[in-house]
Amino acid sequence: MICSIFSHSPVYRTGGDEFVVVMHGRDYLIRNELVLALHDRSVANIGSNSVVVSGGLSDYQPGMDASFHEVFERADALMYEEKKLLKSMGSITREDAEVAVNPLFPADEPGIPTK
Repeated sequence: MICSIFSHSPVYRTGGDEFVVVMHGRDYLIRNELVLALHDRSVANIGSNSVVVSGGLSDYQPGMDASFHEVFERADALMYEEKKLLKSMGSITREDAEVAVNPLFPADEPGIPTK
């Protein structure tokens, strides 16, 4: 889903289920529209067992940012705000889905108290 929306920019996996898109060219020029497209597709996918992706966008600010890390941290904070919003709309996180499928202490397992 990320690669199809940001089709003219490199997408990097930074770990687990986190990705970074370094936008340039056409994608950079329409970056706000692309982030909105990611949000809209995720909202449409809520409740349909389809992928829901949270995104955050931040631009490099000359004179303010000393490194890429500062830009990344702002985008990451915005991504977590988006994740909270999507969760409030009914999306589930990967962690929620894993617990639902394989709980650590299932109530129906013999020998494990339910209280």
